[in-house]
Amino acid sequence: MNITELIATIRLDTACEVRPVNTETNLPGNLPDDLNLFFEQTDGIILFKNEPYGIEIVKREDFISTNKYLYPEGDVIWEELEGEISNQWYLIAKADEMSQYISIDLTKERNGQCYDSFYETHSLEGDSPIIAKNFTELLANLYQNKGQHWYWLQDHFENLGDAYDEPII
Repeated sequence: MNITELIATIRLDTACEVRPVNTETNLPGNLPDDLNLFFEQTDGIILFKNEPYGIEIVKREDFISTNKYLYPEGDVIWEELEGEISNQWYLIAKADEMSQYISIDLTKERNGQCYDSFYETHSLEGDSPIIAKNFTELLANLYQNKGQHWYWLQDHFENLGDAYDEPII
């Protein structure tokens, strides 16, 4: 299923909310094609808000560096280290009340890979599992679990490696 079909399916599900398009906030120019299409058709999605593992695919205005979202200026001193790969990870999904975040990688080598960015382990080498090879796969898996669990923590999930491994794309 491509991203357009997936959005159409989610739009029909009354347990989810697909936000109307909003083009007021600029996005980085190096978005993967499927993510670019997503933001052309919606301004984020709330998946299964009333379920234990409901999650929000962020609005354009929240599509910022995960480092900056988790460690805002004035809260914690955060300096982007030169060459640190997490500098190019952007917040794509969040469940703030559970401290659960998902990042998407915008580097050329890993463009579109998605990572578990749980607050306590975000950007730690060896603790930043790849949970999807691209945005469409991430959205499909989050939708398929219907808000009942984090799919990448299930026994049947195929290990895709860590964000700090050699690129898989």
